[in-house]
Amino acid sequence: MRVSEHDADRADVCLVLEGTYPFVAGGVSSWVHQIISALDELTFFVLHISPVADYYDGYAYELPDNVIGVREVFLHEPARLRGGFEAYRKRKVTAAFAKFLSDVRDGATHGFEDLVYAFQRSAIKHPANLLVHRLNWPGIVAGFREQAGDESFLNYFWNWYYAHQPLARLLTSRLPRASVYHTISTGYAGVLAAAAAVHHDRPMILTEHGIYTKERRIEIHAAEWIQDRVEDDLVALNQAPFFRRFWNHHFEMMSRICYDQASEIFTLYNGNVREQIKDGADPAKIRVIPNGISLDRFDAPARRHAERPPNRRFTVGFVGRVCPIKDVRTLVAATRVVKDRVPDVLVRVLGPMEEDPQYAEECQKLALALDLEQNIRFEGRVAVHEVMPELDVLVLTSISEAQPLVILEGGAVGLPVVATDVGSCHELLGGRTPEDRALGIGGLITPIASPGATGRAILELWADESLRHAMGRSLQERVRRFYDQVDLLASYRSIYRSHIEDEVLFEDTDDDAVDDASEAIVHEVLA
Repeated sequence: MRVSEHDADRADVCLVLEGTYPFVAGGVSSWVHQIISALDELTFFVLHISPVADYYDGYAYELPDNVIGVREVFLHEPARLRGGFEAYRKRKVTAAFAKFLSDVRDGATHGFEDLVYAFQRSAIKHPANLLVHRLNWPGIVAGFREQAGDESFLNYFWNWYYAHQPLARLLTSRLPRASVYHTISTGYAGVLAAAAAVHHDRPMILTEHGIYTKERRIEIHAAEWIQDRVEDDLVALNQAPFFRRFWNHHFEMMSRICYDQASEIFTLYNGNVREQIKDGADPAKIRVIPNGISLDRFDAPARRHAERPPNRRFTVGFVGRVCPIKDVRTLVAATRVVKDRVPDVLVRVLGPMEEDPQYAEECQKLALALDLEQNIRFEGRVAVHEVMPELDVLVLTSISEAQPLVILEGGAVGLPVVATDVGSCHELLGGRTPEDRALGIGGLITPIASPGATGRAILELWADESLRHAMGRSLQERVRRFYDQVDLLASYRSIYRSHIEDEVLFEDTDDDAVDDASEAIVHEVLA
């Protein structure tokens, strides 16, 4: 765990994040930066989960002054399968962990609070040692016999180990003090936020943009590192092979912990609510708060777009990270479809390429293989509001989204959008309420991973300039009426304030000192 030099004892809000702000640009990171920057009367501490030490080169954002600390917690450490003396000395903690994992195997998470107390009260240098302690072996063997008797025990053990080792790391982390803990996903960040809230007896809230378990299911389905032995009867039963089910269950368990511990759950659109309830969230905790953008920031770009002369080349823009979940390969293949009718079409891919360099290279090679080197530009990170006025159409080819800010930004400029049918894209382009739908259609929806459909949608907008303008105006009006950042910020200011103001103020002393003082008062009263 690495602590920044700006680390501090206490913040109003501790944001618990995984693989995002302040190390990764765009998407959820932009949303987080927006919240922190606008609510400058509050102090924020960022507790960030990274895969390993030195995974990121540095910050992708200049931190606002009200960020008083950044701390990384690392999921993985070199395997230290010695079991050994430390685990023996901490056998009570080991026993608590073994009991919790046994309960989780049966679908129960009620022992989480006791587990947090046990871990936080014991200084453990190498939490992975607890996993191989003899107290855990009965549970491991029982799980294998109940769930995976036809599989390799060695394969089962290593999947079990690599699933639970990060949890042990998280639960032994040093947890900063804050008035309220706010996580932007379930999964590892959700568990860490829940642990911090339990340890410091403060509320934890969750804002889920994309549904974490859904995104993990997509990744697990395609994962090559999961080695399964597929039998004919599994195909007949229409179920995933065992180890893919094992990992899905593991991430579902972490989501349930987060949902159970959260005092409030927020999400971006109604479709997410159904997914959250299905994954175990209490409907009474859930509230929808849509994304919002700074409309003032896009006034000048909108004027530039409206007043510019027609592009000499029909120009399509993609704004986002070049990574598998954004499915840039589909965009590249769709460009080939468009080029057959519009030979000089220009597609500008605008977004960071460092998240998955291998995938980015594959996309570039595909463009070359399809004879598109004159048609596609991979431009890296850009100032979105400066570039969008230069586009004719904005395209989104993601296989998973929540409520993409890029559609709101494109709409604010007046761009029509072609987007896959994921997340809230359908209601962003077509409207959510009768009043909203009356504004008209802001773009075209296409199936996931369909270069042909994406290409045809782009061509439909290329062929009809009046349709492009009409859709752009409709989306622009929708964004102005229903997706103003002012409303978003007012909601979160109120949420944070409600939790900060209900906190009993106390001297910044350690828990033992508080207990000693309380005991002295009791003795004095009794005397």
